[in-house]
Amino acid sequence: MRNQFLIVLFLFTGSVLYTTATAQTLSISDIENSVKADGKYAILVPNARYFQAAVMTGKKLKGNNPKMDFEIVIISVAAKDLATDENLISFIEISEKVGIRIVVCESAMNHFGVKKSDYHTSIETTPDGFVYLFGLQESGFKTITL
Repeated sequence: MRNQFLIVLFLFTGSVLYTTATAQTLSISDIENSVKADGKYAILVPNARYFQAAVMTGKKLKGNNPKMDFEIVIISVAAKDLATDENLISFIEISEKVGIRIVVCESAMNHFGVKKSDYHTSIETTPDGFVYLFGLQESGFKTITL
């Protein structure tokens, strides 16, 4: 009985110590290239700076993989910034051109006194950004929340 316990303990310990983390054995470019050409990705964005970064990420990914689904879900102060910050217009236009869907949380819009008519015509809205993100996850999207 004692020998069986030692064998199991040895096998378990050896397997834990021997198993390497996949991400640590791959190069950075290998990991970045594992993004699927027909993948579904979404980013939850709370501010203008992250919106700009999300657009540039989506542009790069969709440039290499036009069939990819990429969405940006806007919450918090970004809902106001998207309606009032003229510096973001070019990013909205880039999104429209490459096929990135932008969806703004109506709860955030209400909080900041923004109306749908304040946005670029390509921007869509949802009653609740978090519920929308859960729906994306249930629909197979890989999501990032910032």
